[in-house]
Amino acid sequence: MENAGGASVTCASPTRPILRYHGGKWRLAQWIISHFPAHRIYVEPFGGAASVLLAKARCYAEVYNDLDGEIVNLFRVVRDAGPDLARACELTPYSRAEFDLSFQPTDDPIKQARRTVVRSQMGFGGNLTRPNRDQSPQRTGFRNYTDVGRGSTPAGDWSNYPTALTQIIARLRGVVIEKRDALAVIADHDSPDTLHYVDPPYVHSTRCGRGARRGYRFEMSDDDHRELADHLKALAGAVIVSGYDCDLYREIFDGWNCVHRQTHADGARDRTETLYLRNVEIYLPGLSLTGNSHDVTQF
Repeated sequence: MENAGGASVTCASPTRPILRYHGGKWRLAQWIISHFPAHRIYVEPFGGAASVLLAKARCYAEVYNDLDGEIVNLFRVVRDAGPDLARACELTPYSRAEFDLSFQPTDDPIKQARRTVVRSQMGFGGNLTRPNRDQSPQRTGFRNYTDVGRGSTPAGDWSNYPTALTQIIARLRGVVIEKRDALAVIADHDSPDTLHYVDPPYVHSTRCGRGARRGYRFEMSDDDHRELADHLKALAGAVIVSGYDCDLYREIFDGWNCVHRQTHADGARDRTETLYLRNVEIYLPGLSLTGNSHDVTQF
């Protein structure tokens, strides 16, 4: 285990994300984790689909937080009643009727968690959290195509989901799940032994595609990003921030180490994903950067 101060716990690593999620980091998770320093406490204040948390090695204490109640409900159900959810998904056919039903909210936590998963897995894009103007879920199309070459069809992929969910259930055991203001969670768990992995909503000016202004139920203005940066600069723990390279982040994270990776947005457009690091050494083959204002590009 890469972390200091915690007991080692062995479990099978999840092989897929829990959700197809707007801004999710599943494909980048191992690259992000490769820059993690040793830590005893791990905090994800903007948890989303928790792709990095699910992919990293377990440490002494881990905290997941998100303001989106629907997503937090899913994680609580997976942690506390995971087998019931897995069974419900196993009994759910891949059908347009189930997809249509998934847009209707319910007060039953397990039923709502199942509908959240269905809407994510059976719909196009990672628009699960993208709301309409009245905050209701934004409608997406039903993924019913059957000719995908050598890959799995959406229906075939769905049939494998319950098995993959068992690994996610095991990984979430012992994780603190919160639904609070991100700055409060960061402050409560900060220490010299803490790693804060901060993945806030993308800066508006960096987004592309239709509905780019409404990507999340809880958005952040440029001033909100500035306030976040001010809080992060005062922390005792290590901080890694994810985001697209942009003028705003170059301004508010000036003097931080940063590393870049070319990636794709919406499966097509080339983008530069950047990690901004504070109180973190950068380790690359033949290179160790410990000062400020270093800029490294990785491909």
